[in-house]
Amino acid sequence: MLNSLHIQNYALISSLQIRFDKGFTVITGETGAGKSIIMGALSLILGHRADSSALFDKTKKCIVEASFDVSGLDLDVFFIENNLDYQEDTIVRREIAVTGKSRAFINDTPVTLPMLKEFSSRMIDIHSQHQNLLFQNADFRTDVVDLFAGIKGQVTEYQSVLSDLKNSEHQLSELQQQHQTALERQDFLQFVLKEIEEAHLKENEQDELEQNIEFLTHTETIKSNLFQILQILSDEEPSAVSSLRDAKNLSASIAPYRADLDEMNQRINSSYIELKDIANELNSLNDRIEYNADELETMRQRLDFIYSLEQKHHLTSVSELLNKYQSVKEELDNFSEDEEQLKNLTLRCQQMQDKAHQLAEQLHQNRKKVLPSLQTQVLEYVHSLGMPDAQFVIKLAPTNTLLKNGIDEVKFLFSANRGVDVAELEKVASGGEISRLMLAVKSTLSEKSVLPTVVFDEIDVGISGEMAGKVAALMQKMAQRRQLMVITHLPQIAAKGNCHYLVYKEVDENTSRTKVTLLSPDQRAVEIAKMMSGEKWGEATLKAAQELIEQ
Repeated sequence: MLNSLHIQNYALISSLQIRFDKGFTVITGETGAGKSIIMGALSLILGHRADSSALFDKTKKCIVEASFDVSGLDLDVFFIENNLDYQEDTIVRREIAVTGKSRAFINDTPVTLPMLKEFSSRMIDIHSQHQNLLFQNADFRTDVVDLFAGIKGQVTEYQSVLSDLKNSEHQLSELQQQHQTALERQDFLQFVLKEIEEAHLKENEQDELEQNIEFLTHTETIKSNLFQILQILSDEEPSAVSSLRDAKNLSASIAPYRADLDEMNQRINSSYIELKDIANELNSLNDRIEYNADELETMRQRLDFIYSLEQKHHLTSVSELLNKYQSVKEELDNFSEDEEQLKNLTLRCQQMQDKAHQLAEQLHQNRKKVLPSLQTQVLEYVHSLGMPDAQFVIKLAPTNTLLKNGIDEVKFLFSANRGVDVAELEKVASGGEISRLMLAVKSTLSEKSVLPTVVFDEIDVGISGEMAGKVAALMQKMAQRRQLMVITHLPQIAAKGNCHYLVYKEVDENTSRTKVTLLSPDQRAVEIAKMMSGEKWGEATLKAAQELIEQ
């Protein structure tokens, strides 16, 4: 239950501390006094959106702190899973900086908003008059049935499978698109592979062709120069070889006379042998060199083919072409792996879809089982709230589509008058009828829920007179099982509370501030008298208010 609420620097509240007790607490006050501000501050504890525009003093941060008694609520697992310190008196704090940035804490440990929402959703439920519109929300209608049936855990399991299914289907769709693109590319890659493969390229082939073409192109110059070299070395008289031979013979004749002459002789002899060998090789080379126009043309065509292949693929060498061939081959090899992955993911999606449909069918059957009991209990409350001839029917319309909460479309059908066929609730019910029906639904669900605190924020709109007394009695019955807080303008409801808070506005020359005070029995009687007759209440009205409290 909610033990206390501290609000600092929020809207018209400078600083406010409210302590709550078990049972039925009523909160009253004139319109504009700030009751909605208190609910707004409490909604921050529930994880709702916050911004700096809510600051009372724009130079200071806002703090909203709530103390909850969590004993007996089996929240130990939640605290362990979220690495939080378990304390029976748990403190939840929300801070809004002047920049608008928000922070949340549970027992002084920083938590995310989703974690805060998960915790607070187990502690408190706030229902306002605007939430009567929830009857138009398909998820809310389904939640009503599921909460009554006690199958929220099954719904969570289904939603987990559905989420995994949608993620897998998304992956499958992307993979199918990639595979289709790959199939379109596959033909091109196979053409590229075949083209390079049939080229029979060899490493360094381009360099060799360029060198050979250069050589054959200049064959005539090469042979001419070789002929002149041979003339100089050996054919002319005196030739270089014959002259060096004569020098060798002369050197040999004087070599014995001194060591340095012998060394010189050896060097001349070596030079003679080397030059003679060069002359022989040049002669052999000259004989082998022939100009071959056909061979030159073949080489040029081959080189042009290689150049065109490189240009086509935006490459600059045979080595790059060979690397291209290898990468294309590897990419084509991967196609078979992609097809296997596509096959496996398709099978997984089908299995998950079958499981989701199976779980959705179980949810449908479980919902179907509880409909008669749920309709009966809601109608008992509705009849007690002054609509004895009302009819309320919950209709399940199964679909073939996997929806957020299963395959069921849940519809609420209603009729307030005898002899009038039921129709969709939001189309035929008045505001007051919807308010009473919502109260009946909430009362029915409260019997199934372990939620410790329920807040009704002016849901009694459209209700007055004798009906207000019946609504008050129903709320009083609800408060026997849990902490109930009600913001109301009806004296019949205010009189039923175990304690009564008055919200009022204090105005000075510069500012207006929202204040809250716990009323004493005498003050409470006066406040209810004002609610009955306005500021001009008299002794008779005060006596009526006291009697209303005593009833």
